[in-house]
Amino acid sequence: MVILKHYAWLIALAVFAVWSSAQIVLWPESIQNLVVFFPYVTVALGIFIALWLNRIQPVLILLSLGCFNAILFYFSSYALGVELTKETLFPVLIFLLPFNILLWILLPEKGVFNKRLNTLVLLVFLVEATIIYWALNDVPEAWLALLNTPMIKSSDIIMLSFSTGLMFLLTLFFIVLKMNQSSFKILYHAVFMVLVLMLYGVNQGFELSVLAWFSAFSAIVLTLSMIFEAHHIAYTDELTGIQGRRALMEYFLGMGKKYTVAMVDIDHFKKFNDTYGHDVGDEVLRRVASVLDGVKEGRAFRYGGEEFTLVFANKELEEVMAELEYIRRKVESGIIEFKTGIHSIKTHVTISIGAAESDESFKAQEVLKFADQALYEAKLAGRNQVVKGNYSPSKVQINQYKGSKNDRKSSGTSRSR
Repeated sequence: MVILKHYAWLIALAVFAVWSSAQIVLWPESIQNLVVFFPYVTVALGIFIALWLNRIQPVLILLSLGCFNAILFYFSSYALGVELTKETLFPVLIFLLPFNILLWILLPEKGVFNKRLNTLVLLVFLVEATIIYWALNDVPEAWLALLNTPMIKSSDIIMLSFSTGLMFLLTLFFIVLKMNQSSFKILYHAVFMVLVLMLYGVNQGFELSVLAWFSAFSAIVLTLSMIFEAHHIAYTDELTGIQGRRALMEYFLGMGKKYTVAMVDIDHFKKFNDTYGHDVGDEVLRRVASVLDGVKEGRAFRYGGEEFTLVFANKELEEVMAELEYIRRKVESGIIEFKTGIHSIKTHVTISIGAAESDESFKAQEVLKFADQALYEAKLAGRNQVVKGNYSPSKVQINQYKGSKNDRKSSGTSRSR
């Protein structure tokens, strides 16, 4: 769901960039002349935000986009003229652009103040500057002809050279690998879209305004990805992948008057951690969070430690009791297998749940407290059961849905209350 949400704005921006690029020739000449300066504004803004967030990868990709446009504009307008820039410099730059993006993505993210990484980056730019200087002065014609060999001869649709097309495809391939091998990072998906945009722009040929337009939108995509990723990190629990306590508190701000809150706690979690180690405990948290995240008509949040919160908007307490019991049973029936030394251990965990519904006279924090009080009663009553709470902490009913005596002998995990 999160990936689809981000691809919605990525695709929308890409479609708009492609559509609007075809309209540039219809604009007044004075505006067309300004388009070539558009990337510098968006790149500068993006670099400012990346520096603020201490992110070196976006800084380097944005620098590559900015340098790509600056070099083309300078040499075509002042140094070499359009023809020589188009025939000699352009083929080299459109090969180096995806190469640079690939290199910066493969480099580890170590912040903007890492001296060794910055030295390496400076060395790469110096080598590339030497290559560009050599290409403009001493490159053999045979090499240049090879660099310009078309991917498909006499095609009006694919006008890329073989070398450029291969480098773009190779970079796209490695970006897809990065997306699949790591946890969700918006930046990787944004870079994928940047490559698609620049590939489309480069395929149009040597058109400064078109290249500048797509470079500017690529910078916008990268900038937005950093902002959204910062938001994602702030509101999402890194271990379990579900939203955290801050997101829960903000979710309550937009709630109506009618809702139900359930507090969920993993039984005997501290004992489980002490016995089998924190790595196994982390896996338990992920397993339970995965089950809770699949709750019907509700949203799951990690409240803290081994405690989670479920919120059911526009639902009364009685309407969600069956779903809470279903979740309790699903967690209980799950088998967790892990190794300690040479031994393989199979076990399961159980959860206790306390639930309370809203009332016009209570704030969200108070409803949370009633649910927490019901959870406390579930612990006292033997754990591994669902308890529903009334508006007075002294009036708590143990729901008819509760595990048997054998159920209560949990081999699982939660704090001791």
